[in-house]
Amino acid sequence: MVVRSERVYGRKPLIRLVRDLMAREEVNGSLRNQRLPILVVEGFRGAGKTALLSTLVELLDQRVPYARLDFEVSRHASVPQVLSALAFELSRKCGRYGVLQFPRLIVGQLVMRLELDLTNHAQACQQVVAALERERGVDTFRDVLVETAGNVLTTMGRGSGLPVEPPSRYVLGLTLKWLTARAPGRLVLGPFQDWYGHRDLGLTNDSVDVLVDLNRWARDSEDEDDQQRVDDLLWAAFLADLRTEFDRGRRADERSLNCVVLLDNADTALGRRFLDQLVRARRQRVAGGQDDADPLTVVATSRGALLADVPSADLAMSQDDTRSGRPFRLADRSRSWWLRYRLPDLTEDEVGRAVAALGLDRGNNQRLSRVVFQLTGGHPASTRLVLDAVAKRPPDNRIEPEVILGQAPSGEGSQHPQTVEDQVLGHLLGGASEVALRDLVTCAAARERRHALALSVQDDLLVGGQAHYVEVLDPILWPPDAAAGPALLRRLLRRRLALRDPAVSPSWAGVYARLRDVGRAEGDEAGELYYALACGELGFVTRRLHQRLTELESTQWFELVKSVTAAPHQHPRQEALIDEIRTLVRAAALEQPLTSLGWLVGALWIAADPFSDSDRRDLHLQIAADCTEVARLSPSGPSAVLLQASHQHRREAEWWG
Repeated sequence: MVVRSERVYGRKPLIRLVRDLMAREEVNGSLRNQRLPILVVEGFRGAGKTALLSTLVELLDQRVPYARLDFEVSRHASVPQVLSALAFELSRKCGRYGVLQFPRLIVGQLVMRLELDLTNHAQACQQVVAALERERGVDTFRDVLVETAGNVLTTMGRGSGLPVEPPSRYVLGLTLKWLTARAPGRLVLGPFQDWYGHRDLGLTNDSVDVLVDLNRWARDSEDEDDQQRVDDLLWAAFLADLRTEFDRGRRADERSLNCVVLLDNADTALGRRFLDQLVRARRQRVAGGQDDADPLTVVATSRGALLADVPSADLAMSQDDTRSGRPFRLADRSRSWWLRYRLPDLTEDEVGRAVAALGLDRGNNQRLSRVVFQLTGGHPASTRLVLDAVAKRPPDNRIEPEVILGQAPSGEGSQHPQTVEDQVLGHLLGGASEVALRDLVTCAAARERRHALALSVQDDLLVGGQAHYVEVLDPILWPPDAAAGPALLRRLLRRRLALRDPAVSPSWAGVYARLRDVGRAEGDEAGELYYALACGELGFVTRRLHQRLTELESTQWFELVKSVTAAPHQHPRQEALIDEIRTLVRAAALEQPLTSLGWLVGALWIAADPFSDSDRRDLHLQIAADCTEVARLSPSGPSAVLLQASHQHRREAEWWG
């Protein structure tokens, strides 16, 4: 496959990996299926997972049979319905693959729908035989798949004009008519009922007895064990059909690539169940000594929950270096059932490339790239939204994140225009309720996850309570992967906290006061000072840091300073950056020789704020001068780390000049 789309930056190694996972190997002049893991692409909301699947669709279309399904849309379906929908999509005519047929799956689906007399086993067996006799020559086999897929097929899209919302009965009827009118082929089902007796496992069961059992299991939708039996049997039939189809016909040796199933939002209960059953079906064949792997490549997207409980022995991690362009090194793929790939955020260079692609006729692209990258951290969807706004209203030399975030790209004429900030936050949050949003805003103030958990046990702070926070909100704020998305989400939620009425609890000051107590109780000095600075207590923080300057090694001390000055700001920029520092230091009422240290802390605090504008030359020159002054306060003489920092900020000032 040749990559034709540049919409997803930094994803070419991943697309190459998918191509590798599709390849069938040649053995003695014939193509043979390989046992390969399910590829799970992880990333926070807006990391580009769905865009990646869209890119893969472009590459697969008309080349390889494929199907795409969003489990978020089809979360209330069943495994048998999903299998029918996927079989329908995979059976579209496609070049050297022809029309893939699924007779074993269709036999099972037909029998499941029969009204059998289960009080009389012999009578039930006769009813099954009679029904299959009537269906021995199915004129349009795909109508069976359409009908047994339920609403799943109508939500899959694929550019066919099908609705993506749950259809009405009338719309569903029209859809079935449209689909079956185009259903090719005639399928003789009779020989395939025998498979249910042996199932390629060397079993000697009576196939009709098994089909009667299948019908009985399907009757009781409340019995989890019976539903598991149904799912397992139909998964086995689906995979057996695929193995047979790839080996039949004159062009069997030309089918060098597997068919592909693309599954979005696989973290749902249905998605986890569906994929766990596929893995179990594959494991059981291996356990039985059968090496005829199925020709199915599965790519699933996840926010992290899908693989949370997978044993490490069953899980492989991608070993690529996406920035150097080296190929993937998938270690010992034959022993792994799952392969995790975590989508990286955009680098500053990739953001710069996207800025250059805007073709702006004014302003400084380098500064814009730096400001946007600091603001979004390279989170793909948020970067795109910000740059879309910039393209509509390009800034001049001074680039103000506050102005960009406040733009209303949906149109100023609308009654309630959404700002860029609203759009970004909505993308990161998904469909969070108002109650959940209130508690998320409160807990986003925390510097670390453990501090947010400490807030959750304080009953008067959270509306939803501790259990709701731990089960629902904590995974949103602190997912396992420390990517740019969660950090940006917490940053924007803190801005909502800053806007709360001080008379309303919990306010900015109230939340940060409690967090400061948490840090002090834990002996977390950096946390305590971080929260104190967030409350605007520059004097207290400066005096404590001056005390620690005489007690800590210089490198350790400067790391503490940088950690503390990463604290958020409650108020937006309202004056020039240097003037703001002057105001902060004056309010802190610092005595000599602490004034220079106060200037340094205030300047580093503002420089670390991603909402500061691009007029930063004087800010970095001030930091450089303050580093030199503070270096003289060290009892052991000028500190090398501070002198080096002074040099770096002078260079940084040149960049912003």
